[in-house]
Amino acid sequence: MKVKLVLLFFIVIFSCPLFGAAAFAEALDRDGNSITWTFSFEEGNNTARVRNNAIEQLKSQGHSNVRATLSTTLNKGYYAVLYTAFMLDGVLRKSFAFGFSAKSEEDAQNVAVKNLNKVKGWTAERGYTVNKIGAF
Repeated sequence: MKVKLVLLFFIVIFSCPLFGAAAFAEALDRDGNSITWTFSFEEGNNTARVRNNAIEQLKSQGHSNVRATLSTTLNKGYYAVLYTAFMLDGVLRKSFAFGFSAKSEEDAQNVAVKNLNKVKGWTAERGYTVNKIGAF
C-alpha cells in the first residue's frame, strides 16, 4: 500500500508541469468593437482560473466591458492574434481573433483565421493584420 501511495505521489508531482492553461480576454467599447486584449498562462489545468485572471488584468486597467474569448489546456504551444477593421453597413467594425496550436505559429495563425471567419460581416477580402505571434 505504501509503495502505491509513494508511486502515485511521484506521478502527481512530476506530471504537474505537463499540464497548463492559457487564455485570451479582450476589452470592448460600447459599440462592441475590440479595444485591446490580454494573454494569461498558468501551469496547472484550470482554464476557468486563467480566463478569470485574463479578465481581471483588463478590468484592473479600467476596462468595464471585458470577455474571455479563447482558452486552452496546452502547457506549451503557440498563439496568434489577428486584427481586422472593416466597414459594415457604414459602421467601422474592429475585431481581434485568437488561435492556439501545439504544432506551430503558422498553425496557430490558421486557427485564428478560422475564428476570424466567425466575426459577423468579415470575409477574407476584408483582410487582417497579424497583431502578435508567439510561444508559451
